[in-house]
Amino acid sequence: MKKRLIVLFVMTAVLLTACGGPVKEDPMGVYHKITGVKPEEVVLVLDGNEISAELYCYWTAFNCSALEYQLNMYHDYGMYQEVFQEDGTLNWGTEFPTGSGTTLSQYAKTMAEDTIFFYAAIENLANTYGIVLTAEDEDAIEAERQNMEDALGGPEGFENYLTEMGLSREGLTRVMAVTNLLDGLIELAGQEDSQLYLPEADYPQYLGYTDFIFFALDEDKKQAQKDAEELRQEIAKADNPASLFGSLAVQYAAIGQGMTDYFYTPGSMPASFETAAAQLQPGQLSSVVEAENGYYILLGKSLSEGLENQPEQRKTLLENYMVVQAGEYQENMEVVRKGDLTNMDAGSFYQDYLKYMEDRAVENATAILSGEESGSPQP
Repeated sequence: MKKRLIVLFVMTAVLLTACGGPVKEDPMGVYHKITGVKPEEVVLVLDGNEISAELYCYWTAFNCSALEYQLNMYHDYGMYQEVFQEDGTLNWGTEFPTGSGTTLSQYAKTMAEDTIFFYAAIENLANTYGIVLTAEDEDAIEAERQNMEDALGGPEGFENYLTEMGLSREGLTRVMAVTNLLDGLIELAGQEDSQLYLPEADYPQYLGYTDFIFFALDEDKKQAQKDAEELRQEIAKADNPASLFGSLAVQYAAIGQGMTDYFYTPGSMPASFETAAAQLQPGQLSSVVEAENGYYILLGKSLSEGLENQPEQRKTLLENYMVVQAGEYQENMEVVRKGDLTNMDAGSFYQDYLKYMEDRAVENATAILSGEESGSPQP
Protein backbone atom coordinates (compact mmCIF):
# COMPACT_ATOMS: atom_id res chain seq x y z
CA MET A 1 0.00 0.00 0.00
CA LYS A 2 1.25 3.47 -0.85
CA LYS A 3 2.36 5.49 2.16
CA ARG A 4 0.17 8.44 2.97
CA LEU A 5 0.71 11.56 5.01
CA ILE A 6 -2.10 13.72 6.24
CA VAL A 7 -1.75 17.31 5.10
CA LEU A 8 -2.82 19.51 7.98
CA PHE A 9 -4.28 22.92 7.18
CA VAL A 10 -1.98 25.73 8.27
CA MET A 11 -2.79 29.41 8.02
CA THR A 12 0.74 30.16 6.83
CA ALA A 13 0.46 27.85 3.84
CA VAL A 14 2.81 28.65 0.99
CA LEU A 15 0.04 29.89 -1.29
CA LEU A 16 0.56 33.46 -2.41
CA THR A 17 -1.06 36.23 -0.42
CA ALA A 18 -1.42 39.78 -1.63
CA CYS A 19 -2.17 43.04 0.15
CA GLY A 20 -5.84 43.67 0.73
CA GLY A 21 -7.57 46.42 -1.19
CA PRO A 22 -10.64 47.61 -3.01
CA VAL A 23 -10.33 45.30 -6.02
CA LYS A 24 -13.62 44.18 -7.54
CA GLU A 25 -13.80 40.43 -7.09
CA ASP A 26 -15.75 37.80 -8.96
CA PRO A 27 -18.63 37.25 -6.50
CA MET A 28 -18.19 33.49 -6.97
CA GLY A 29 -14.48 33.55 -6.13
CA VAL A 30 -11.06 33.30 -7.71
CA TYR A 31 -11.48 29.72 -8.91
CA HIS A 32 -14.73 30.52 -10.70
CA LYS A 33 -12.91 33.41 -12.39
CA ILE A 34 -10.28 30.94 -13.66
CA THR A 35 -12.36 27.85 -14.44
CA GLY A 36 -15.91 29.13 -14.95
CA VAL A 37 -17.18 26.42 -12.59
CA LYS A 38 -19.38 27.53 -9.71
CA PRO A 39 -17.69 26.92 -6.32
CA GLU A 40 -20.58 24.87 -4.92
CA GLU A 41 -20.77 22.58 -7.97
CA VAL A 42 -20.01 18.95 -7.05
CA VAL A 43 -17.09 17.63 -9.11
CA LEU A 44 -16.23 14.45 -7.18
CA VAL A 45 -18.26 11.97 -5.16
CA LEU A 46 -16.17 9.64 -2.99
CA ASP A 47 -18.28 6.86 -1.47
CA GLY A 48 -21.14 9.33 -1.38
CA ASN A 49 -19.02 12.18 0.01
CA GLU A 50 -19.47 15.21 -2.23
CA ILE A 51 -16.42 17.33 -3.07
CA SER A 52 -17.13 20.78 -4.42
CA ALA A 53 -15.25 22.68 -7.11
CA GLU A 54 -14.11 25.09 -4.39
CA LEU A 55 -12.37 22.35 -2.40
CA TYR A 56 -10.98 20.61 -5.47
CA CYS A 57 -9.42 23.85 -6.74
CA TYR A 58 -8.18 24.84 -3.30
CA TRP A 59 -6.30 21.58 -2.79
CA THR A 60 -4.92 21.71 -6.32
CA ALA A 61 -3.55 25.22 -5.78
CA PHE A 62 -2.31 24.26 -2.31
CA ASN A 63 -0.37 21.22 -3.54
CA CYS A 64 1.04 23.02 -6.58
CA SER A 65 2.23 25.77 -4.27
CA ALA A 66 3.75 23.31 -1.80
CA LEU A 67 5.51 21.46 -4.62
CA GLU A 68 6.82 24.73 -6.06
CA TYR A 69 8.14 25.74 -2.64
CA GLN A 70 9.93 22.43 -2.09
CA LEU A 71 11.49 22.36 -5.55
CA ASN A 72 12.74 25.91 -5.12
CA MET A 73 14.43 24.90 -1.87
CA TYR A 74 16.13 21.95 -3.59
CA HIS A 75 17.02 24.16 -6.55
CA ASP A 76 18.98 26.41 -4.20
CA TYR A 77 21.19 23.39 -3.49
CA GLY A 78 21.69 22.61 -7.16
CA MET A 79 19.04 19.90 -7.42
CA TYR A 80 16.16 19.47 -9.91
CA GLN A 81 17.64 22.02 -12.29
CA GLU A 82 15.84 20.29 -15.16
CA VAL A 83 12.36 21.33 -13.99
CA PHE A 84 13.14 25.05 -14.05
CA GLN A 85 13.01 27.41 -17.01
CA GLU A 86 15.53 30.15 -17.75
CA ASP A 87 13.40 32.75 -15.98
CA GLY A 88 13.44 30.65 -12.81
CA THR A 89 9.83 29.46 -13.04
CA LEU A 90 8.76 25.84 -13.11
CA ASN A 91 8.22 24.04 -16.39
CA TRP A 92 5.04 22.16 -15.52
CA GLY A 93 5.28 20.14 -18.73
CA THR A 94 8.66 18.62 -17.98
CA GLU A 95 9.00 14.99 -16.94
CA PHE A 96 8.99 14.51 -13.17
CA PRO A 97 10.48 12.51 -11.61
CA THR A 98 12.96 11.83 -14.39
CA GLY A 99 12.16 8.55 -16.08
CA SER A 100 8.64 8.36 -14.65
CA GLY A 101 6.80 9.16 -17.89
CA THR A 102 4.64 11.72 -16.09
CA THR A 103 4.84 15.50 -16.16
CA LEU A 104 5.32 17.79 -13.19
CA SER A 105 1.74 18.92 -13.71
CA GLN A 106 0.45 15.35 -13.55
CA TYR A 107 2.55 14.75 -10.45
CA ALA A 108 0.98 17.79 -8.78
CA LYS A 109 -2.51 16.65 -9.72
CA THR A 110 -1.84 13.24 -8.18
CA MET A 111 -0.67 14.96 -4.99
CA ALA A 112 -3.80 17.10 -4.91
CA GLU A 113 -6.22 14.24 -5.47
CA ASP A 114 -4.40 12.08 -2.94
CA THR A 115 -4.95 14.85 -0.39
CA ILE A 116 -8.61 15.23 -1.35
CA PHE A 117 -9.23 11.48 -1.23
CA PHE A 118 -7.47 11.17 2.12
CA TYR A 119 -9.49 13.97 3.71
CA ALA A 120 -12.66 12.39 2.35
CA ALA A 121 -11.58 9.03 3.80
CA ILE A 122 -11.22 10.61 7.26
CA GLU A 123 -14.67 12.21 6.92
CA ASN A 124 -16.21 8.93 5.74
CA LEU A 125 -14.62 6.86 8.51
CA ALA A 126 -15.76 9.41 11.07
CA ASN A 127 -19.30 9.10 9.72
CA THR A 128 -19.10 5.29 9.80
CA TYR A 129 -17.97 5.20 13.43
CA GLY A 130 -20.25 7.97 14.66
CA ILE A 131 -17.61 10.64 15.17
CA VAL A 132 -19.13 14.12 14.99
CA LEU A 133 -17.85 17.52 15.95
CA THR A 134 -18.56 18.22 19.59
CA ALA A 135 -19.35 21.63 21.02
CA GLU A 136 -15.78 21.65 22.33
CA ASP A 137 -14.48 20.92 18.81
CA GLU A 138 -16.56 23.72 17.35
CA ASP A 139 -15.32 26.13 20.00
CA ALA A 140 -11.71 25.13 19.25
CA ILE A 141 -12.20 25.65 15.52
CA GLU A 142 -13.78 29.04 16.12
CA ALA A 143 -10.92 30.01 18.47
CA GLU A 144 -8.40 29.04 15.79
CA ARG A 145 -10.34 31.00 13.18
CA GLN A 146 -10.33 34.01 15.51
CA ASN A 147 -6.57 33.63 15.99
CA MET A 148 -6.18 33.67 12.22
CA GLU A 149 -8.31 36.79 11.98
CA ASP A 150 -6.26 38.55 14.66
CA ALA A 151 -3.00 37.56 12.97
CA LEU A 152 -4.30 38.95 9.67
CA GLY A 153 -5.17 42.33 11.17
CA GLY A 154 -8.89 41.92 11.70
CA PRO A 155 -12.05 40.98 9.75
CA GLU A 156 -11.03 42.75 6.53
CA GLY A 157 -7.65 41.02 6.43
CA PHE A 158 -9.29 37.69 7.15
CA GLU A 159 -11.85 38.10 4.38
CA ASN A 160 -9.06 39.07 2.00
CA TYR A 161 -7.17 35.94 3.03
CA LEU A 162 -10.21 33.75 2.28
CA THR A 163 -10.55 35.44 -1.10
CA GLU A 164 -6.94 34.65 -1.96
CA MET A 165 -7.29 31.06 -0.76
CA GLY A 166 -10.47 30.70 -2.78
CA LEU A 167 -12.30 29.39 0.29
CA SER A 168 -15.66 30.27 1.78
CA ARG A 169 -15.97 30.26 5.56
CA GLU A 170 -17.79 26.94 5.27
CA GLY A 171 -14.98 25.51 3.15
CA LEU A 172 -12.36 26.68 5.64
CA THR A 173 -14.28 25.12 8.52
CA ARG A 174 -14.59 21.82 6.68
CA VAL A 175 -10.85 21.72 6.00
CA MET A 176 -10.01 22.56 9.61
CA ALA A 177 -12.53 20.08 11.06
CA VAL A 178 -10.77 17.04 9.61
CA THR A 179 -8.11 17.30 12.32
CA ASN A 180 -10.84 17.08 14.98
CA LEU A 181 -12.46 14.11 13.25
CA LEU A 182 -9.10 12.37 13.09
CA ASP A 183 -8.62 12.99 16.82
CA GLY A 184 -11.99 11.33 17.44
CA LEU A 185 -10.95 8.27 15.43
CA ILE A 186 -7.64 8.12 17.29
CA GLU A 187 -9.51 8.15 20.59
CA LEU A 188 -11.65 5.22 19.42
CA ALA A 189 -8.53 3.30 18.39
CA GLY A 190 -7.42 3.36 22.01
CA GLN A 191 -10.73 2.09 23.44
CA GLU A 192 -10.99 -1.67 23.99
CA ASP A 193 -14.73 -1.77 23.28
CA SER A 194 -14.30 -0.05 19.90
CA GLN A 195 -14.28 -1.74 16.49
CA LEU A 196 -11.23 0.39 15.72
CA TYR A 197 -9.33 -0.79 18.82
CA LEU A 198 -5.64 -1.50 18.21
CA PRO A 199 -4.33 -4.25 20.53
CA GLU A 200 -0.99 -3.54 22.15
CA ALA A 201 0.47 -6.65 20.49
CA ASP A 202 0.11 -4.80 17.16
CA TYR A 203 1.78 -1.59 18.34
CA PRO A 204 5.19 -2.38 16.76
CA GLN A 205 3.54 -2.28 13.33
CA TYR A 206 2.86 1.45 13.79
CA LEU A 207 5.75 2.75 15.91
CA GLY A 208 9.36 1.67 16.27
CA TYR A 209 11.58 2.27 19.29
CA THR A 210 15.32 1.75 19.66
CA ASP A 211 18.73 3.25 20.46
CA PHE A 212 21.27 3.55 17.69
CA ILE A 213 24.79 4.69 16.80
CA PHE A 214 25.46 5.71 13.23
CA PHE A 215 28.58 5.83 11.07
CA ALA A 216 28.01 7.96 7.98
CA LEU A 217 29.56 6.97 4.67
CA ASP A 218 32.48 9.15 3.72
CA GLU A 219 35.13 8.88 1.01
CA ASP A 220 36.39 5.67 2.62
CA LYS A 221 33.43 3.29 2.94
CA LYS A 222 35.61 0.49 4.27
CA GLN A 223 36.86 2.70 7.09
CA ALA A 224 33.30 3.57 8.16
CA GLN A 225 32.43 -0.12 8.25
CA LYS A 226 35.65 -0.93 10.14
CA ASP A 227 34.92 1.76 12.76
CA ALA A 228 31.41 0.40 13.24
CA GLU A 229 32.63 -3.20 13.59
CA GLU A 230 35.30 -2.23 16.13
CA LEU A 231 32.87 -0.25 18.27
CA ARG A 232 30.33 -3.05 18.10
CA GLN A 233 32.91 -5.54 19.34
CA GLU A 234 33.94 -3.19 22.16
CA ILE A 235 30.31 -2.88 23.31
CA ALA A 236 29.69 -6.65 23.06
CA LYS A 237 32.68 -7.39 25.31
CA ALA A 238 31.57 -4.98 28.05
CA ASP A 239 30.26 -6.28 31.39
CA ASN A 240 27.02 -4.38 30.72
CA PRO A 241 26.69 -3.89 26.94
CA ALA A 242 23.34 -2.09 27.22
CA SER A 243 24.68 0.44 29.71
CA LEU A 244 27.80 1.12 27.65
CA PHE A 245 25.71 1.42 24.48
CA GLY A 246 23.46 4.00 26.13
CA SER A 247 26.41 6.10 27.24
CA LEU A 248 28.06 5.94 23.83
CA ALA A 249 24.79 6.72 22.04
CA VAL A 250 24.48 9.91 24.08
CA GLN A 251 28.04 10.89 23.08
CA TYR A 252 27.37 10.16 19.41
CA ALA A 253 24.07 12.04 19.62
CA ALA A 254 26.07 15.18 20.44
CA ILE A 255 27.63 15.00 16.95
CA GLY A 256 24.42 13.92 15.21
CA GLN A 257 25.37 10.25 14.92
CA GLY A 258 23.32 8.58 17.61
CA MET A 259 19.98 8.57 19.42
CA THR A 260 18.61 7.15 22.63
CA ASP A 261 14.93 6.40 23.22
CA TYR A 262 14.30 6.92 19.52
CA PHE A 263 10.71 6.58 18.30
CA TYR A 264 10.14 6.34 14.55
CA THR A 265 7.27 5.74 12.17
CA PRO A 266 7.69 2.53 10.15
CA GLY A 267 8.85 3.44 6.67
CA SER A 268 10.77 6.51 7.81
CA MET A 269 14.10 4.73 8.40
CA PRO A 270 16.16 2.54 6.03
CA ALA A 271 14.57 -0.87 5.50
CA SER A 272 17.62 -2.72 6.85
CA PHE A 273 17.48 -0.57 10.01
CA GLU A 274 13.81 -1.33 10.63
CA THR A 275 14.18 -5.04 9.90
CA ALA A 276 17.06 -5.35 12.34
CA ALA A 277 15.30 -3.29 15.04
CA ALA A 278 12.14 -5.40 14.80
CA GLN A 279 14.11 -8.59 15.45
CA LEU A 280 15.89 -7.38 18.60
CA GLN A 281 14.82 -8.22 22.12
CA PRO A 282 15.12 -5.47 24.76
CA GLY A 283 18.79 -5.03 25.66
CA GLN A 284 19.99 -7.09 22.70
CA LEU A 285 22.80 -5.70 20.55
CA SER A 286 22.51 -5.88 16.77
CA SER A 287 25.22 -6.74 14.33
CA VAL A 288 26.49 -3.88 12.18
CA VAL A 289 23.59 -2.94 9.89
CA GLU A 290 24.46 -1.62 6.44
CA ALA A 291 22.22 1.00 4.81
CA GLU A 292 22.57 3.30 1.82
CA ASN A 293 23.57 6.22 4.02
CA GLY A 294 25.98 4.39 6.34
CA TYR A 295 26.29 1.78 9.07
CA TYR A 296 24.15 1.40 12.20
CA ILE A 297 24.53 -0.41 15.49
CA LEU A 298 21.19 -0.86 17.28
CA LEU A 299 20.12 -1.73 20.79
CA GLY A 300 16.75 -3.40 21.29
CA LYS A 301 14.29 -1.50 23.48
CA SER A 302 10.90 -2.29 25.02
CA LEU A 303 8.23 -0.29 23.21
CA SER A 304 5.79 -0.72 26.10
CA GLU A 305 8.36 0.72 28.53
CA GLY A 306 9.10 3.56 26.12
CA LEU A 307 5.40 4.44 25.89
CA GLU A 308 5.10 4.28 29.66
CA ASN A 309 7.94 6.80 29.99
CA GLN A 310 6.70 8.99 27.15
CA PRO A 311 2.90 8.50 27.06
CA GLU A 312 2.46 11.30 24.49
CA GLN A 313 4.00 8.93 21.92
CA ARG A 314 0.95 6.69 22.20
CA LYS A 315 -1.12 9.25 20.33
CA THR A 316 1.53 9.33 17.60
CA LEU A 317 1.30 5.53 17.38
CA LEU A 318 -2.50 5.54 17.16
CA GLU A 319 -2.41 8.38 14.63
CA ASN A 320 -0.05 6.30 12.47
CA TYR A 321 -2.51 3.44 12.77
CA MET A 322 -5.47 5.58 11.72
CA VAL A 323 -3.54 7.09 8.82
CA VAL A 324 -2.91 3.55 7.56
CA GLN A 325 -6.59 2.65 8.05
CA ALA A 326 -7.67 5.75 6.14
CA GLY A 327 -5.20 4.97 3.37
CA GLU A 328 -6.52 1.45 3.00
CA TYR A 329 -10.10 2.72 2.98
CA GLN A 330 -9.12 5.33 0.42
CA GLU A 331 -7.80 2.67 -1.95
CA ASN A 332 -11.25 1.13 -2.23
CA MET A 333 -13.51 4.18 -2.36
CA GLU A 334 -16.01 4.44 -5.18
CA VAL A 335 -14.99 7.46 -7.25
CA VAL A 336 -17.54 9.32 -9.36
CA ARG A 337 -16.38 12.34 -11.39
CA LYS A 338 -18.85 14.97 -12.48
CA GLY A 339 -18.23 17.58 -15.14
CA ASP A 340 -14.87 18.39 -16.68
CA LEU A 341 -13.11 20.23 -13.86
CA THR A 342 -11.15 17.22 -12.59
CA ASN A 343 -9.66 16.82 -16.08
CA MET A 344 -7.93 20.21 -15.88
CA ASP A 345 -4.17 20.54 -16.20
CA ALA A 346 -2.95 21.32 -12.67
CA GLY A 347 0.11 23.29 -13.78
CA SER A 348 -1.82 25.51 -16.18
CA PHE A 349 -4.51 26.09 -13.54
CA TYR A 350 -1.87 27.10 -10.99
CA GLN A 351 -0.17 29.46 -13.43
CA ASP A 352 -3.54 31.10 -14.08
CA TYR A 353 -4.04 31.38 -10.33
CA LEU A 354 -0.65 33.05 -9.87
CA LYS A 355 -1.36 35.45 -12.73
CA TYR A 356 -4.71 36.36 -11.16
CA MET A 357 -3.04 37.02 -7.81
CA GLU A 358 -0.32 39.10 -9.47
CA ASP A 359 -2.84 41.20 -11.37
CA ARG A 360 -4.89 41.58 -8.21
CA ALA A 361 -1.87 42.85 -6.28
CA VAL A 362 -1.12 45.39 -9.00
CA GLU A 363 -4.74 46.60 -9.00
CA ASN A 364 -4.65 46.86 -5.21
CA ALA A 365 -1.46 48.91 -5.27
CA THR A 366 -2.76 51.15 -8.05
CA ALA A 367 -6.03 51.77 -6.23
CA ILE A 368 -4.23 52.58 -2.99
CA LEU A 369 -1.81 54.94 -4.71
CA SER A 370 -4.62 56.62 -6.60
CA GLY A 371 -6.45 57.19 -3.34
CA GLU A 372 -3.35 58.69 -1.72
CA GLU A 373 -2.69 61.01 -4.67
CA SER A 374 -6.28 62.23 -4.79
CA GLY A 375 -6.35 62.72 -1.04
CA SER A 376 -9.40 60.47 -0.81
CA PRO A 377 -8.79 57.48 1.45
CA GLN A 378 -10.09 54.19 0.12
CA PRO A 379 -12.87 52.47 2.05
